[in-house]
Amino acid sequence: MLKLNRLLLTSGGLDLINSISDLFYSIQVQIVDPDSLLNQNFDDSTWIFIDWLLPAMAGIQLVRLLRGSALGEKVRISMVLPTPDADIQMRALAAGADDYIVGPLNPDQLIDRMKSYRVVLVPPEDPVITFGDMTVDTNAYLIRFRGERLPLKVNEFRLLAHFVRHPDRIYTRSDLIGVLGRSREVNAERTVDVWMSRLRTTLRSLDVPYVPRTVRACGYILDTI
Repeated sequence: MLKLNRLLLTSGGLDLINSISDLFYSIQVQIVDPDSLLNQNFDDSTWIFIDWLLPAMAGIQLVRLLRGSALGEKVRISMVLPTPDADIQMRALAAGADDYIVGPLNPDQLIDRMKSYRVVLVPPEDPVITFGDMTVDTNAYLIRFRGERLPLKVNEFRLLAHFVRHPDRIYTRSDLIGVLGRSREVNAERTVDVWMSRLRTTLRSLDVPYVPRTVRACGYILDTI
């Protein structure tokens, strides 16, 4: 049995994301930039599918780098192989992959693999979060500051709720693309910047002090005041 709350893929499309999300509704599914994986901290409720062939490096090298880092030693890794070749299967396992699957991935194949491990969802987090004078209700999509409702758009809400639940931690633009429910796409990181700018403008206009700040060349963080 495998407890899971996050599924990361180095390739794929919206069909994969939608199929997994429809069946495992509370799992965060994201198509990621492979390079960004080296800057993230993972636990044993994350499962990454890494392609054998990647744009910037060999997938097997990425697996070795993740396994050689304290940040990636607990994550579950499956390698997506181009062919059912016994030699590359052994190389994938030797590099540190937990298992392998022959690609390209399709929704049925991925769902079958998840079911084979009897994936169970990590118990949902408390829907109500308190952060200073602010209360976030993720079920009602409602944020109040000193009792007053904040008029946030959906994407502004998603971003602020994420930062309130995980303060004092830097999130890259690639991380936040998943928070917005988007896959990796052209100008997706620019989309994050646009929505972060709108969120911060809204918060400042309402005199809310809990404003995520930019960490140059890294991403964004919400500091505990």
